[in-house]
Amino acid sequence: MIGEVAKDFGLYTKITGGQRIDLFGARMEQLPAIWKRLVDAGFESGHAYGKSLRTVKSCVGSTWCRYGVQDSTSMAIGLELRYRGLRSPHKLKLGVSGCARECAEARGKDAGIIATENGWNLYVGGNGGFTPRHAVLLAEDLDDETLVRTIDRFFMYYIRTADRLQRTAAWLQEIEGGLDHVRAVIMDDSLGIVADLDEAMAVHVAAYRDEWGDVLDDPEKLARFTSFVNAPEAGDDSLAYVMERGQRRPATAQERAAAARGEAVLIGGTTLEVRS
Repeated sequence: MIGEVAKDFGLYTKITGGQRIDLFGARMEQLPAIWKRLVDAGFESGHAYGKSLRTVKSCVGSTWCRYGVQDSTSMAIGLELRYRGLRSPHKLKLGVSGCARECAEARGKDAGIIATENGWNLYVGGNGGFTPRHAVLLAEDLDDETLVRTIDRFFMYYIRTADRLQRTAAWLQEIEGGLDHVRAVIMDDSLGIVADLDEAMAVHVAAYRDEWGDVLDDPEKLARFTSFVNAPEAGDDSLAYVMERGQRRPATAQERAAAARGEAVLIGGTTLEVRS
């Protein structure tokens, strides 16, 4: 279905480092039609537009790897379903590795889970980007239930105390008491708030709704998806594209200049011809 949508709407696709498939180039007025087809096929929003959970990256774990000691894939799926749509001060990324060889690069994530013979080690506060940081060890050899509960509390405490647009790495550095304080709060209930944190996460999980589906069911929200208020069905003819590896991408400034000289360039109209 992803491939059919990409062909029908002339979208540029790539597999991401976070193990997703990106579809680029859709115009505003095309989004509801694209979402309708994806939702009908069983897909839901990945929230890549929000300060929320982005991805839970995993290796193949004990199911397929001779080094794996835990089922990292199933754990990653469970965590992604649990935290999908969770709004936070900044984006959240997780990784789950099935052994200490760390193929899922969990120590570069906001919450990184690494399997051990006795359960899971939980690392927190890692990220890539402009100032990459390794995650630091929060707890060792956790069973499945304790692991999920600890991540719940870590995320909720971060959400309630971090500044806007502050990643977990910066938050851990700036919060008074640092990692030891956070560990005491969520593992030892030093502030007496873990029941409140648990309840807040339970409310999130119970109240989750797919935002694409919500838009499709709400005429008022649907009306916002137009390129031009006074011409809802019209596309933006000023968009220019070139073909690369059989897919269209936005033309660069140099390519637009070449088009102005009469050299070939594809101008994006209301519909696009798709060549197989």
